[in-house]
Amino acid sequence: MSQALHSAIESLNALSLEEKHQLWQILEKSIFQAEEENWIEDDDTIAEIRQVREEYIRGEYVTFDQYLVKKLS
Repeated sequence: MSQALHSAIESLNALSLEEKHQLWQILEKSIFQAEEENWIEDDDTIAEIRQVREEYIRGEYVTFDQYLVKKLS
């Protein structure tokens, strides 16, 4: 464990529960953004996205509300 990480953990332990929740939200957002930036679309994903967009353009989709009505019926 690096000294920087060790210091961060010590600082974390001194935070209140509310401050820890705030930090958790900040970290979650930061991790999501980093993962999104590093996400690479492979050929299969690109093809699937293209297919879904074409289906949407042709009107071949169901809204979430329509899906729920059908599922609950």
